[in-house]
Amino acid sequence: MGKKGDTYDDEIARYEKELKAQQALQQQANSVPYASAMFSNQPKSNLVEWQLDFKDELQDIQQFLRCDIIGKDDQGNTAWIRNPNKEEVVFNDRGVNDIIREIRMFLNKNKVLSNYSIDEIKPRIRMIGHELRMLIYNNYETYGIDNEYKMCNYSIMVITLLSMIEDSYRRAINGEERKDLNQARIVNQNEPLMGNPMYPQMGSSSQGKNWLSKLNPFK
Repeated sequence: MGKKGDTYDDEIARYEKELKAQQALQQQANSVPYASAMFSNQPKSNLVEWQLDFKDELQDIQQFLRCDIIGKDDQGNTAWIRNPNKEEVVFNDRGVNDIIREIRMFLNKNKVLSNYSIDEIKPRIRMIGHELRMLIYNNYETYGIDNEYKMCNYSIMVITLLSMIEDSYRRAINGEERKDLNQARIVNQNEPLMGNPMYPQMGSSSQGKNWLSKLNPFK
């Protein structure tokens, strides 16, 4: 839990500090394979980084807005590639960049670590949806929306983006995301080394004596 008297900025700063420390520890562990295999606690040490990192989501949004398709890359591997049919690409690069620049302000750690009620979230989502539609409508020519296919598809794309933004806000309902991360951090810090499944606990002294007695050739 945060310290008494901490501000919201203090909470964010502490998470960023912990994230950097965990990344440094992970890099150090990767440089020592044996130690990493024996004592690593990777799933928990990466929890904060995984929950607060939106890089994959933003990458998916970029591919979604560009209308990328699954195809073959230069090495023949299956991958997302640019759609060669420009008539089916709803937004040009200018449109994609403008939209991502706007929505990334709603898909970041500041939002999920905030504290909102459901009554606060609903009007925010409506406002974001209205502004996003107005942005596209006022710039449809600049963004390359120049045929019926694009006009019919951009609205459902806006709804998809709003759904992702709403999911981000809902993670912050009553500050639950921040509470969960604080609890996970406390458990991780208090977990004993001997509890690591890769580090078996030694048996009791009496068990050790019984085991040794079986090896005694004079008994």
